[in-house]
Amino acid sequence: MPTIKVRAKLIENVQSIADNTRGHSIVLDLGAAKGGDNTGPSALELAIMSLADCAVTIFADVAKKSNIEISAMEVIAEADKPEDSPKLNGVTIKVTVKSKEREQKLNAVWRRTEANCPVVSIFQDNIPIKVEFETVAE
Repeated sequence: MPTIKVRAKLIENVQSIADNTRGHSIVLDLGAAKGGDNTGPSALELAIMSLADCAVTIFADVAKKSNIEISAMEVIAEADKPEDSPKLNGVTIKVTVKSKEREQKLNAVWRRTEANCPVVSIFQDNIPIKVEFETVAE
């Protein structure tokens, strides 16, 4: 089974750099109101960004494989998160597709997108997380 390996390292305060161990990295940080320096998206924002991007990527791939031409696409994901809670109440995804194809065909592409988008499944399914915690003395 293939493994996706991602590493995150604390830089300073609440700023970190995450990389995918194949040459790509991103700075993550909290906004000033939360004690950060606002040098990048928060981890939660990045998760929602990943959800929107996965929808765009998988939709484009499914459309291409189905010989359906799209000229433009945008996905806006809005997460509902109460101020006093670390958890989301829900996410709304607004999908806008520009194409000459019939709406029925585009809806079928969207249904296949939802079924095949790994980030959608992360949000919808209860995926177990195993934690291996280690401390190192200075």
